[in-house]
Amino acid sequence: MIDIVGIGTDLRLFDAQTSKAQNVLSVQLGNLEYEPTFGVDLEFFIQEDFQFQNDSFKSYLIQRLAESNVNVNQVLDQVEGLVKKLTFSVGDAEKLTGGFIR
Repeated sequence: MIDIVGIGTDLRLFDAQTSKAQNVLSVQLGNLEYEPTFGVDLEFFIQEDFQFQNDSFKSYLIQRLAESNVNVNQVLDQVEGLVKKLTFSVGDAEKLTGGFIR
């Protein structure tokens, strides 16, 4: 996805995949009045009585990104202490010019 952005009197093209992916992963599902189906349902996964596998959560995030037309090229898993970090590489698969979301 390419955004056309006006800077002064010039129009420039920017790849909006990274920004859109960051927005999808940081918005709680149902919080936006104008777009109630945008975002992820983090509250569902944070419930104390609910147990899930990390791969299920990663698959859910990839699915939500795909539903928002964000191309996920790669997901890197990093374990630091007791925290597992997922780093998403997004953008066009042919160009591999996408950004990274942590």
